[in-house]
Amino acid sequence: MSAPYIFIPSKEEVKAEILAAKETLEKYGVADWCSCSPTDEPIDWAGYFEGIQKQLNKSGSGQHTGTIVLTDWYPLNRTLVLDSHVELKGAFRAKHHLGSSCGFKAEEGFEGEWVLEWKQPKKTAFYSNFGAGIRNLHIESRDGINGVCFRGAQQSAGVDNLVVRGFGENAVGIKLGGDTYSVRDVFSDAAKGGGDSVARDGAVAFELGSKRVYSLRLENITSHNCETGLKWGDAHQITIENFETELTTQPLVCTWDARGINIRNGCFRHTKNLLKLEKIRWPSESRIKIDGMMADNSPGEIVLPDGSQITTPKSFDLIIEGNSRGVEVIDLQKMRKP
Repeated sequence: MSAPYIFIPSKEEVKAEILAAKETLEKYGVADWCSCSPTDEPIDWAGYFEGIQKQLNKSGSGQHTGTIVLTDWYPLNRTLVLDSHVELKGAFRAKHHLGSSCGFKAEEGFEGEWVLEWKQPKKTAFYSNFGAGIRNLHIESRDGINGVCFRGAQQSAGVDNLVVRGFGENAVGIKLGGDTYSVRDVFSDAAKGGGDSVARDGAVAFELGSKRVYSLRLENITSHNCETGLKWGDAHQITIENFETELTTQPLVCTWDARGINIRNGCFRHTKNLLKLEKIRWPSESRIKIDGMMADNSPGEIVLPDGSQITTPKSFDLIIEGNSRGVEVIDLQKMRKP
C-alpha cells in the first residue's frame, strides 16, 4: 500500500525485525529464504532504503514521491539512489557529529561516486524534481567519495540543516542542481571530526551545476577544510547570504558565466583570496554583487578572466560586471565616500 511518508526505525530495531521474519519463515519450513542472519552478514542498507521508497506514492512521471523519516544513522556500502521526488528527513536537527544525528555513513570499500544521489525523472528533464528534499541529515563520507548530489525544483523542494563531512581530496561535498528552491543551514567539511584542520587539495564544498542553475537561494552556509568554497558554471539569478569559509583557499570560483549572482554578508577566513573568475562567457550580460569582509585583517584578491588581479578592501561592497571592454570591478564603498 502506498503512503505519503514512511518512518524508519533504528538500526537495531530493523535488524530485530529481519531476524524475527527469518525465524518465522524457518518455522514454517522456508529454510532457504535466507542463508544468513543479520548477525552473520551486514545489511544492504542502500538496498533497504531503495526498497522502502517503493512504498511511497507515485508521481505523474512514475517516480516515487513522499517523505522518508530517519530516526538513526545507517551505514552504506554503495551509493543510495533516490527517486526524483523523494524527501529524506531526520527526526531531529543534525549536529556536527554523526553519533548524535540522523543520516548515513559511507563504509570502507564503498562503491559509487556519491553517498546520496537524486534521479532525474527522464534524461532531458533538468528542472523537474518537485518535492525532492533533505532535512536534518548528517552525511559522513570517505576520502575521495563525493557527498550529496541533489536536484530540486520549485518551492516544494529544498535543503535544510545538512552536514556533510569527510569527503577529502578531489571530491565535492554538495552538488546542487535545478531551480527556484532554498538551501539553508548547511555545513560542508572535507575533513571528519578530529581530522587535521587544513584545506584538502581539489576539495569543493559546494558546486552549482552541472547544467544551468536558476534562482537558487543559499542561506547560512559554511565551507571548511576545502580548496574551493563555492563553484558555479552557468548560473542565473543566484542569491548567497551569510556565507562563511574557514581554511578554504579559494572561497568563490566562476568557471563559465555569472548572470545575476548576489552574495551578501560573506565572511572569508584564513585566505587572501576572494573570487576567481576563470571565464565570463558573455561579459556585457554578467553581474556579480558581493559584500562582506576578509576576516583576518587583510585585503582580498579578485582574479579576472584575463589573469589580472584586483585588490579589495578588508571590508568590501562591490559590483563586478562586464561591458565591451571586458569585466571590471566597481567599488561601491569608495563611491559613497565624499
